[in-house]
Amino acid sequence: MILELDCGNTRVKWRVRDHHKTLMRGMFLTGEGFHPSTTAELADANIEQVLVGSVLSDDYARKLAAWSISHLGVNPQFAVSEPHCNGVVNGYQQPEKLGVDRWLAILAAKAKDPSACVIVDCGSAITVDLVTSQGEHLGGYIAPGLRLMREALATKTSAIKLGQIGYPENDFPGRNTVLAIKSAELAMIAGLVEHAKSILRNYDSHGAHLLVTGGDGEWLVSMLKEGAYHEDLVMDGLDIALAEVKT
Repeated sequence: MILELDCGNTRVKWRVRDHHKTLMRGMFLTGEGFHPSTTAELADANIEQVLVGSVLSDDYARKLAAWSISHLGVNPQFAVSEPHCNGVVNGYQQPEKLGVDRWLAILAAKAKDPSACVIVDCGSAITVDLVTSQGEHLGGYIAPGLRLMREALATKTSAIKLGQIGYPENDFPGRNTVLAIKSAELAMIAGLVEHAKSILRNYDSHGAHLLVTGGDGEWLVSMLKEGAYHEDLVMDGLDIALAEVKT
């Protein structure tokens, strides 16, 4: 059995796999950690390997490793961003500086479809990465996610009280303040994605397919009316990045 973890800024997603079959899955807020009942369930699952993709601090990695060794008897393996892997070339000037979640999503996307692609992770931040059909990562964009956009407005604009205003439903100009904010959010995200696609068309004339992941990813696909949502894209990349560890 293999335990895979995608440790993000807001939440940690995990799943237990036996070959290509997912047996268990779950998530918790990053600051919470595994609950005792879940820890006991995993301890009974005969976990043989623990594979981790984490954007969190070294201190968090040490605590996670200590938990894994203590409760599962397994020293976890952490994925890192590399100059190249599985036919994909990292586009960063310093490859190790590319967020490992982005790197893993890129690897998974190219494994699913070798054609040119735009990969969007719509979470706390929105990341957009461009990869050619030749596996060349051109780089990417990082923008605030929905929650961060609203927090910035709420912090800097005293007259706006946003609270829980829900997802944007369209990008038509709003006729009240809340709708104007929501429609602007969708327009900005959609514009960023379209801009990335236009850049990639300069390298691949046939255009690019769109893959989306992240907590707000399913909503984004429904709004853009294109692309495919992959909930576990980052964890799917662990399979590739740490293939030698698993064998």
